[in-house]
Amino acid sequence: MTPGFVTNWERGLRLPKPEDVGAVLAHCRVIGADRRRIVEMARGAREQDWIATGGEEAYREWEKTARTVFAWGPDLVPPLLQTSGYARAVRGAAKGEEEQPAWREATGRCVLVVGETALRRRIGSAEVMTEQLRGLGTALELDEIDVRLVPAEQEYRPGLARPFTIFDFANLPTIVHERLLSESANSSSPVRVARYREVAETLLNLALPRSAAQALLATVLRELSAAVGTLGMKECREGDA
Repeated sequence: MTPGFVTNWERGLRLPKPEDVGAVLAHCRVIGADRRRIVEMARGAREQDWIATGGEEAYREWEKTARTVFAWGPDLVPPLLQTSGYARAVRGAAKGEEEQPAWREATGRCVLVVGETALRRRIGSAEVMTEQLRGLGTALELDEIDVRLVPAEQEYRPGLARPFTIFDFANLPTIVHERLLSESANSSSPVRVARYREVAETLLNLALPRSAAQALLATVLRELSAAVGTLGMKECREGDA
């Protein structure tokens, strides 16, 4: 096995054979379940559709290396736009180090579409949601990222109910990613990719202009603030009783 072979694997110009992957893993002393899992992934690399258990690491790598990313979040803010507090609340993780939104690490163009339901669905505390909504407002004003909001008052259209992400790469096939309950569904099928591109185009046509999107965000923030204030007053009255 020559260095040129490995270089072509790294650049996505050639798919490695499972036995070659096994040889590299043996050289790196990767054994047991990890070795079997990686060799099996290599065996299925030519498949256009595959299910992956977990998949968070691959997803984060695709976010960073894709030439373009299109993400749709109908009821949750897409991962690339999530603040650290919001992301922890989604995962149910303990408080940790504050991190910047993941889109700042992306090297390609990001088009991120958020449904109104995601703006109004309480994830974590009121402070977490306030920070997330304000972060979206800031992102709406930036030129290096394209953020869109889709209002809730829309008739039913096929394909809009589920979140998905389209990753386009310079030297690799396009990947459509859907997050399932404990797995991820991925596809490079040209037919499937074309269908999701049609849905993406529909979403862009439904999205609000920037000024209307900012107005919607401001309304949701006011409603959140009012709801928190009302709850606080109720708790004070109950405490005085």
